[in-house]
Amino acid sequence: MLKEGTVLDGKYEILRRIGEGGMSTVYLARNNRMNMQLAVKEIKNDGSKSTEILLKGLEREANILKDVDHPVIPRIIDIVKHGATICVVMDFVEGENLADKLKEVGCFSQEQVIEWGLELASALKYLHSMDPPIIYRDMKPSNVMLKPDGGVKLIDFGTAKTYDIENNADTTALGTRGYAAPEQFGDAQGRGIYKTDARTDIYNLGATLYHIVTGKNPQEPPYEMVPIRQVNPLLSTGLEQIILKCTKANPNERYQSCSELIYALEHYTELDDSYVAAHKRKLTLFATSVGLTVLFAILALVGNAGRNKLNAENYAAYIEQGNDFKTEGLYSQAASKYRQAFELNSEDAEAYTKYIDTYIDENNDLNSIDDLALEDGLNVVANRIKNGYSKVNENSEVLYKMGLTYFNEVGDYGAAAKYFGMVDSSDENYGDLADYYGSIALILSSTNVNVNELIDKVNGFASYNSTSLTNDNRQKFENYQMVGKIYVTYLNVPGVPEQAETVMSNAVKDLEGYTGEDAADFFYSYNSNLAEIYYALAEGAEEGGGESNYKLALNYYQEVVDQIQGKADVSDANASGSAKTFIQSYINNMCRMADIYGKLGNHDKAVETYQAAEDALGEGNSNAVKVYSEHLNYLYTYFESNQQDPGKWSNVQKSEILAVYEAGNKLEGISSNPNWIKRSSTMDGLSDGSIEKKEQESTTEAKTDEPEETGDDTEEGGE
Repeated sequence: MLKEGTVLDGKYEILRRIGEGGMSTVYLARNNRMNMQLAVKEIKNDGSKSTEILLKGLEREANILKDVDHPVIPRIIDIVKHGATICVVMDFVEGENLADKLKEVGCFSQEQVIEWGLELASALKYLHSMDPPIIYRDMKPSNVMLKPDGGVKLIDFGTAKTYDIENNADTTALGTRGYAAPEQFGDAQGRGIYKTDARTDIYNLGATLYHIVTGKNPQEPPYEMVPIRQVNPLLSTGLEQIILKCTKANPNERYQSCSELIYALEHYTELDDSYVAAHKRKLTLFATSVGLTVLFAILALVGNAGRNKLNAENYAAYIEQGNDFKTEGLYSQAASKYRQAFELNSEDAEAYTKYIDTYIDENNDLNSIDDLALEDGLNVVANRIKNGYSKVNENSEVLYKMGLTYFNEVGDYGAAAKYFGMVDSSDENYGDLADYYGSIALILSSTNVNVNELIDKVNGFASYNSTSLTNDNRQKFENYQMVGKIYVTYLNVPGVPEQAETVMSNAVKDLEGYTGEDAADFFYSYNSNLAEIYYALAEGAEEGGGESNYKLALNYYQEVVDQIQGKADVSDANASGSAKTFIQSYINNMCRMADIYGKLGNHDKAVETYQAAEDALGEGNSNAVKVYSEHLNYLYTYFESNQQDPGKWSNVQKSEILAVYEAGNKLEGISSNPNWIKRSSTMDGLSDGSIEKKEQESTTEAKTDEPEETGDDTEEGGE
């Protein structure tokens, strides 16, 4: 077994064991170069036949997963040999498998099972569409991981195979009895095993859906799957028909593709006869006097109208419940309700946008007790877009929201450009915006960004945004945020600070007419931008001409600091997420303010600012490394400019700088700070008195070298 702390291939550090099977052990690991969590599956090669079979399965799994790109399927990242073991490095899938979860809850809700069925069918459809097709062959609850966001991941591809259309039979019977299709198993000698294909996976999925919606394990007595309404009469007859068709013994009687199955799951209520039956009974007398064609038309209209009304009411209820949960800061519950809403009605954009915003807001909420991963939420929506559920892939509002989120929140400009490119350019609300964002995203996604082209595009967008969008439109101020972020990134480019100052000053003026609850957040963003812009203008000014811009920068930095202290506890040494981001911004702003005071010749204010930051962060807070190192460097440079040799510094100066040095030395990680390293030997010399002693010796030597006064003149004068 691998020990904690073992590093594979110089980069994969083993953190702890998280699972164990018959011949393999799974560990949580970290890629130290990329600072990301991974899973490592270790198989010890003891030369046995069973291990040989496992290794073949492992090799098969690696070869399959290295080529996949689907949100429900994890990636194989690397294969590493370590002594007598082989280690497979793969995506770490957080959560627990459905088999374990079933032991806790008994069974899952029908709505949840249908959504998981859609996700899993989508993954199987993807595998079946590969060249050559991949047949998974081992769908079961223990191979489906339930993630914290409510989505699922398919794991363990050891029994999967590439499908050769010329192959008439599998050479090995693989799968799990109870979930496996009849064609996967023969008699004890393997006779009667037939070709497995996409319909085999459909059977496996049907058996899995049966288990998780009824709680009845097909591996246990009486070893059969009965119609699900015999287990729970409240379940949908539509879902019952779908599972029955999936699990037909004859492959020709099943759904013939995952596309067919996905369509059925999306429209399962249309297979449900309860509503139509109720109205059919009421219309029995009427049916005697009306032709069957008219009767069925009425039934269809009544049924559809009733279902549509019920769906609309349920959709609105899910949205309202999601809003309530979000207001209370219960983001996971809110996301779940919004997801139920768009699962019910995939055509309306509101549920999708609220679902994505919930992940964004949770990430930015300093007091959130949830831990939602934005990537997981985006993957759920991306999967539905990819599979075209209810034409959501043509919904410009949803596509624009996806592009904007990848652009602003994730920084994946390639993905952003993809979704902006899918927006209908003629859409009056999102067409023009998507064109601007898309063109900027394409430039930013390039390996070598053409800065001049980028700034031209940004300037054009800024002009459009200022004149075409009204001040009551939140999107206008999101656009200003994006523009400001890009300007600040390229302030070293000639002309950009001046352009940025004009645009962001207009942004502040326009924001005064905006009454949204998030106005303060926009002010924070714009103030941060303007602080950097005026600092850049001051730095680029001719000698003596930067004072006014330095002072403007100081004002904006102070505004930002005040806002941060109203949002976050800057003394929290263990902060993470957005709280840590705010604290880092506080530190950067305080250091920049101290730097400006120094450049303006106000030594006392510079020192006061450093000390204020140190006091706010608290003693021993490792987040303060930058503050102490810059404080030390500032004092050293300042004292050196007045009295070059540290040995000649006054006792007051030595005491002041050593106090900073001693306090800073208590911070974890400060010993690797370049400024600290640069000044350490001198500080140690001041601390132990060796520099002062050396200075005294130097002074004594200088006096010894001077000519002695002989008093000859006196003697001569006396003679």
